[in-house]
Amino acid sequence: MNLLIRFIVKYFDTTVLFLFLLSGILLIFLDSREYKGNNLTKEFKFSRFLGYTYMIIGITLFIIARYIRV
Repeated sequence: MNLLIRFIVKYFDTTVLFLFLLSGILLIFLDSREYKGNNLTKEFKFSRFLGYTYMIIGITLFIIARYIRV
């Protein structure tokens, strides 16, 4: 566990946060809209869920990287 936290603190910066947030936004707004237009409801729901998950994980890891010092 300590090794994982050290890895997060060392490599997680604002660029990685931006990539997580961008991936989440693209999944929520572009992919899910396309799935909804093609009447793929399972894929639509999963795409939105995954987008929100990416954003939450990105913000959580950013907070860990900034406020936890090992």
